[in-house]
Amino acid sequence: MDTQNSTSGSNAPAERRERPLWLLLGLNLALLAVLVSTVWLAAWYVRRDQGEPAAPSSGDFLAAQALTVGTPAPDFTLPRLDGGQIRLSDLRGRPVLVNFWASWCAPCRSEMPALDRIAREYQQRGLVVVGINQLEDPQTVEQFVQEFGLSFTIALDRDGVASRDWRVYGIPQTYLVGPDGVIRKAWVGPLTYDSVVRALHDLGLALSAS
Repeated sequence: MDTQNSTSGSNAPAERRERPLWLLLGLNLALLAVLVSTVWLAAWYVRRDQGEPAAPSSGDFLAAQALTVGTPAPDFTLPRLDGGQIRLSDLRGRPVLVNFWASWCAPCRSEMPALDRIAREYQQRGLVVVGINQLEDPQTVEQFVQEFGLSFTIALDRDGVASRDWRVYGIPQTYLVGPDGVIRKAWVGPLTYDSVVRALHDLGLALSAS
């Protein structure tokens, strides 16, 4: 009995020493897991709030290629659909809205009513609207003009030179040229009536209150 008691007594402290070591290791592993999870969640929230960087779109590319606001507008001399020619430099002293388009372009079609409204409303304020068609035959252009009842000047860029000079690699694309021949506003993609009105107002072409 004395031997058994002695053996039992000698093993008990060893067992008591082993339990805290395993317990401490388990607690450390649990704390490490909690720490890793906390860091991961914090990083996830930061990424969510900041937003993942978007891949460049075709619109970003076209905007980067467009003529810069504040630079002189390239001159052009183009045949008019109704005969004769139009030269941009001949319009110096008047604001000019230059729009590049084609009949097959759906966004071009959607913005035509706004362009024609602008042309009619601001004609007495000296604004000239020039729609430059890209690479289409006069018959196709004439049909388009009649379909929409367009009242502004239509020019024909038959060889694409004007489009190249104006860095038009996608349509529609529109520029507001000030009376001094400097580009004041650019639209890459379809414009809206309100956006053009704001640009004209900034240019000092606000319509008189009725």
